Amino acid sequence: MNLQSKYKIDRDEDHAYTVEYKEKITVLPGVTGILDIVGSKDKVNRLMGWAKKNCLLKVAEHIRAFSGKSLIVDETWIEAVRESAWKCDKEMLKEAGDIGTRVHNAIDSFIKGEEPLLDPDTKQGFDNFLAWLKESRIKLIQGDTYIASLKMGYGGAMDALGEIDGKLVLLDWKTSNYLNDNYSLQAAAYTMAFEETFEQDIDKAFVVRFGKDTAGDVEHKEVNLLNATKAFKYALHLKDMMSRPVWMKDGWRQYVR
Repeated sequence: MNLQSKYKIDRDEDHAYTVEYKEKITVLPGVTGILDIVGSKDKVNRLMGWAKKNCLLKVAEHIRAFSGKSLIVDETWIEAVRESAWKCDKEMLKEAGDIGTRVHNAIDSFIKGEEPLLDPDTKQGFDNFLAWLKESRIKLIQGDTYIASLKMGYGGAMDALGEIDGKLVLLDWKTSNYLNDNYSLQAAAYTMAFEETFEQDIDKAFVVRFGKDTAGDVEHKEVNLLNATKAFKYALHLKDMMSRPVWMKDGWRQYVR
């Protein structure tokens, strides 16, 4: 299949997308940044529990370091433990994100017909991808691709395009521990942007999760494109409205005589 993009698209380090079309250049925000406006109680609760667990593990690690030794609990020691526990969740999030990026890169290399670069911490995630692909009957057409919607004002990087039963399907890879509902909005946004960028219709969109630690830890869901597209449009509108002034300039003083 010969897909021709009608836009020239690039992305900077801040994940803003530069779109060139008919000699006009437009800078657009990314889909993931737009969806930051959508709060998820389930996601917040999971992250809070995860952060508390790991911070307490870090405290326990400091205490175990003094096993069989005299432990002087003074302000210096307490501050060192507090600082270490405070940073641990950010460090672990960064590490998890790095592993996820490398799994994505390995999958993208595979789609391009290149030899994937695998490390011990990425091999299981990639193996889970291969197992899913074998069962899915989906033919992969292309991997990581920049797309944009000038009509709606955003850009994005879709993970893969596939084909099944003669129909195009959009694929979004995840290496998180569970599938968040917001992922469906992200896939819907990518679907709209792909159709505008390449002027080709997408029949279905799937979000597929590959666990990084356990063999067979694979989960995939088809996106309800009708509902997810509507939800993303609401998120886009809310993001736009919240960028405008929401407080009266003169405050209460305009009513004081």
